[in-house]
Amino acid sequence: MKRGAVGLKVFISHGAGKDECVEEALELLVPELEHRGYEVFVDVKSLRSGDVWAEQLYMELFRCDAAVVLLGPHTVADSEWVRRETEILMARHVMRSLPHVLPALLGGAGTREARSKGYGPLLRLQTKIHDRAENPNPRPGQAATVQEVVEWLLREFAHVGHVSSDEYVFEWADRIADYIDSASERSHKRVVKTAERLGLQGGDLQQIAARIGSHLLLAFRLLAAASQGVVLAQALAELQPALRTSSLKQLAEQLKPGWVDADAARCFLPEQTQEGPRGRVIIFPAYDAWMADHHVQRALFVKPMSWRGAALEDEPDLALSDESLADWLYDACLSSLAGVFRAPPWDKELKTVRHDERVTQYLVVSREDYALDVISEVARRLQARWPWLGFVILTPEGLPDPKELEANGLTDAIRVTPAPDEATQAAAFTMVKSIDELLEQCA
Repeated sequence: MKRGAVGLKVFISHGAGKDECVEEALELLVPELEHRGYEVFVDVKSLRSGDVWAEQLYMELFRCDAAVVLLGPHTVADSEWVRRETEILMARHVMRSLPHVLPALLGGAGTREARSKGYGPLLRLQTKIHDRAENPNPRPGQAATVQEVVEWLLREFAHVGHVSSDEYVFEWADRIADYIDSASERSHKRVVKTAERLGLQGGDLQQIAARIGSHLLLAFRLLAAASQGVVLAQALAELQPALRTSSLKQLAEQLKPGWVDADAARCFLPEQTQEGPRGRVIIFPAYDAWMADHHVQRALFVKPMSWRGAALEDEPDLALSDESLADWLYDACLSSLAGVFRAPPWDKELKTVRHDERVTQYLVVSREDYALDVISEVARRLQARWPWLGFVILTPEGLPDPKELEANGLTDAIRVTPAPDEATQAAAFTMVKSIDELLEQCA
């Protein structure tokens, strides 16, 4: 959703007690942001006496709409809390639930030292801002004054109110945290072991061991592990003794699509028009239909009962003319769509189908099995009947060139970008197969 500055929550991570330059930056930055209508959270100033401070701090980290990380030399050198806060903020940024994380080096703090202390991903964000072609805002140099750095940050906040913040990612992580809560009730030791398997250490591991507002942290780390191949399956194996098999399976289904790039996933959503949702024809260079399923689920934040899809992969055994093949494929698609649309068994022609805007419906067809012109014809016929239907064309050999798409009437098809490369697909395949093997052993 989009909001203006008023009501947007800004989290400021800092080591003010360690660096005078950071304290000075806070004194300049906070009043200016509040004057512009932002809700600013600065931990040492915002936490009231008697609060369960660690739990509230985690909630603020997961609920903010934008964040600033102020790094002075001493903060970089020995502030464990700022590093941990940065890891959480960056995990949210990777999952596209926090569009803006703004890093600021102050007081001559150097990039080499910051990278060595674990701030590399944060500094890459700073470089992206510096190199941005649209609305450029070159970052200040190492010798910049505090005033110049603060002015740079404030210029960046001109963009904050104009970018969507996906609050649904938080709901997704919250569902995963509920499973972790259930596991913790049965065996908190298994939850700690899971955190260790995911690489959590130091203060983060202590927070999980102390059960202080940290299950959301573990939820985000589990989601991030989906892009690391077998790591997620190993973490689930640690958690398995503390969960019923049905719960473990449900948790796994929530986590599997975490490997998908959020921008690529959005290509699978229907176009919103004045007449209602309109399905797209989607060109997807991937090997397996389940990868398309994961992209749809990632786009919908794996919200239960929000999607239904089917895959049609097998070509007919009989040699048919192109015209009869199109008719055969159309009839085969109708058979698959009966399940997608939840049509009654006696409605062979799907005349009783009604659209439910709460559910994204789609069909996947592989180019390996049918000629592109045949697929294109059938896609148009289906969407003429059901405009909301998404039609995904798998092209394992890669994206067709524009001339081929034009020749087959597919110039308006959506080409998935960024498309998952072969290494990404291989890691996702390994992750899925490892989890399925774990579930089979549990069963």
